[in-house]
Formats: sequence, C-alpha cells, structure tokens
Amino acid sequence: VDDVPVPTIPLLLAYHKPKWVLSVLRDPQGRPHLGSVLTDVQKRQQLHPVGRLDYDTSGLLLFSTNGSLTQKLLHPSHQVEKEYVALVDGIVEHEKLSNVLKRGVTTTEGTHVAKLLEVSHVQPEQVPKLLETMKANLPSEYNVTDLQQRGFLFDDTTSLSRVRLQVSEGKHRMVRRMLANCGHEVVELTRERHGQVTLRDLPLGEFRELTPSEQEWAESLLLSTTSSKGKKR
Repeated sequence: VDDVPVPTIPLLLAYHKPKWVLSVLRDPQGRPHLGSVLTDVQKRQQLHPVGRLDYDTSGLLLFSTNGSLTQKLLHPSHQVEKEYVALVDGIVEHEKLSNVLKRGVTTTEGTHVAKLLEVSHVQPEQVPKLLETMKANLPSEYNVTDLQQRGFLFDDTTSLSRVRLQVSEGKHRMVRRMLANCGHEVVELTRERHGQVTLRDLPLGEFRELTPSEQEWAESLLLSTTSSKGKKR
C-alpha cells in the first residue's frame, strides 16, 4: 500500500544481550537465542550479530545489515576497541594487574594485551549477596551441585573486585582467560563498548538506533581502507 511507510534499513543497531542468551540465530536445544529477539522486519532486513558474546556474558552486541562493515568491526587488522567490566575473584592491585596486562598475557589462543582503565573493590558484606544472586539465576540446564564441586560458583570467595579493561581483539573467552591467568577468575562479565558505540542506559534485552556520532563513526569505518581503532572521542 502506497501510504504504508517502508522501514529504514539500519546500518547498525545496538542490543543489550542478557546473560544466558546464546549468540546464535537458532538452537536445537531450545535455549534462548538471538534469533528469537529479531522481529520479522529485522529478519527481512538481514540483521545479523557482529561476532558474539558468550552465553554467560551480557552487554553490548552490535547487529549489522552490511557484511563489509561486519568484517571491519571484527577483523584484527582494524583494531576496533572493546571495553568490558568484569567482576573478579580476589582483591585486584591496580598497578600490578595493569603492568601484566600491558606486557601481555599468554593463553591457549596466544598472547594478548589489554589496557586496565579502572579498579574498584566490592564491600565484603555485599559479596555473599552477589554470589547468591548469581547462583539463583543459573539456567535450568546447569547442575548447581556439580558446579559447586568444580569450583565454578566461588562459594569460598570472600573478596571480589570490579575491573574495567579495553582490548582490541575478540578471541573466544579471551578476557576471561586473561584475567584467570592473572590470578583473578571472572565471576561475571559485561561488554560496555564496541568501537565508538556504547551500552549507555539501554535496557536489558532491548535494541536502540545509533546516535548521530556513532552513526558517523560506523559510516567512516565502512568507507575506510586503512586501520581504524574505533577509539572514544
């Protein structure tokens, strides 16, 4: 019908991925996945996730309609920065961890560097409550007793820290492995920035359009032929 407006096809959308949602468009086991959050219109627009966030990671996930832009956002040669906030086991010493991350941490995927931006320590009386909340929200497919026996629920932890760090790679579980190899196992992880697109106050499980400055950055990255680091302005 002529009077029906045709939806504008976005170059990128920002999405706040909840924890325990798979970064795939279908799952034979019936677990929550990204395919279930897309509308029919978005599917026709061929929106697809830019990379992935782990099942147990929440935060900013970009959706793209342009394969070339997706490639530039993901390819290591473009060094597009990503910023994470991690809740970790133990008391983090800012200078010590910063120096180790700056020199590079070796994992099974290679040696990776990161920039430590902030460190804060959780008040001791808040630690049990945080751990209980995490345990209460585990998906039904997880066996709590098994996880406890394997040490994955941090039941013996008496201290937690929050660290904000910046990386330019996106290897599988890289941030978790780096911090674990530094002596600080990750309890929870959230991505808050990808290039110049930030999570802001986007509600959990919701999409938003890019701001004008974010859109300008995405378009400039698409048009670029040289490395672009996607730094915050």
